[in-house]
Amino acid sequence: MVKRLILFLVLVLFSSCTRHPYKKTFVISGTYLTVTSPDKRASGIVYDEFKRLNKIFNIYDKNSEVSRLNNTYNRPFGVSDEMIELISLSKELYRITGGYFDVSKGRDYSLWKDVIAGKEKIRTVSSSEVSDLTKEGGMEYIKVDRKDKTVIISKRGLLLDFSAIAKGYMVDKAAMRLRKAGVKSALINAGGDIYCLGKDSGKPWKIGIKEPSAKGGIIDTVLLSDEAAATSGDYEQFIDYKGRRYSHIINPKTGYPVNNGVVSVTVVTKNCTSADGLATAFFAMGPDNIKDFLSKVPYTMKIFVVVKTGGEEKIYVF
Repeated sequence: MVKRLILFLVLVLFSSCTRHPYKKTFVISGTYLTVTSPDKRASGIVYDEFKRLNKIFNIYDKNSEVSRLNNTYNRPFGVSDEMIELISLSKELYRITGGYFDVSKGRDYSLWKDVIAGKEKIRTVSSSEVSDLTKEGGMEYIKVDRKDKTVIISKRGLLLDFSAIAKGYMVDKAAMRLRKAGVKSALINAGGDIYCLGKDSGKPWKIGIKEPSAKGGIIDTVLLSDEAAATSGDYEQFIDYKGRRYSHIINPKTGYPVNNGVVSVTVVTKNCTSADGLATAFFAMGPDNIKDFLSKVPYTMKIFVVVKTGGEEKIYVF
């Protein structure tokens, strides 16, 4: 589940309270998890929830629930409530984005992860290989039975990969745990997937949206209370080959890395699951398709898109 997003979100924390908040950082799910809260219990609660969910969604753990599910074909497999919920949410995002968000193309994503990581050379990747791997996906081949709590993968070779949404989902579930424990204020930051619970010393949490370039300026600041923000970007995770930039973010419609000039997308909305998944989908869409999406889907959100073409950078705010 290691979708390593670039952290374009810089936390600018202002506190008028004399009590210094507790802040602790962990490493889990291939990313840094930082919890800031005036309640000392918060970091432990969040970390425990991440550890629990990591055993469900970590595609790199052969014993995780998703890995065991991926090893089945055409038979019911008993799954957790969380798996059913995240598959259902993924299906909805697939529908509303017109296929720009797709967790069923895991084999294609795995190919490009190896390429970006340097395990494979780009010149060895053929168009027929990409085409074949892309065809092995298909959200319609993932059947969920809520009553029996089972999932059937009805297409041989289909591989589920929740890297584009699981981290945001884990952030949301951790925030729910904090609420149940009576924690009133906390900021959860999982490698750029952020949830702001309550307020920071009586005021909304102040988050700076950082410009993904050497300038390092701030595009804008947002004040968040019980809201989330997530960034998808390729500022660090890419390779150049024969004059072309290959991003680690894959367009599920083509099976190839996104190459539309988009450098980063930040989505601010009510929950981190949607922010995480939509940031990835919008990255593949590009500004024009994002406009079309917003004209049809009644989502309440704020979107920052940074596009770089011909050496010039342009910022879109929706």
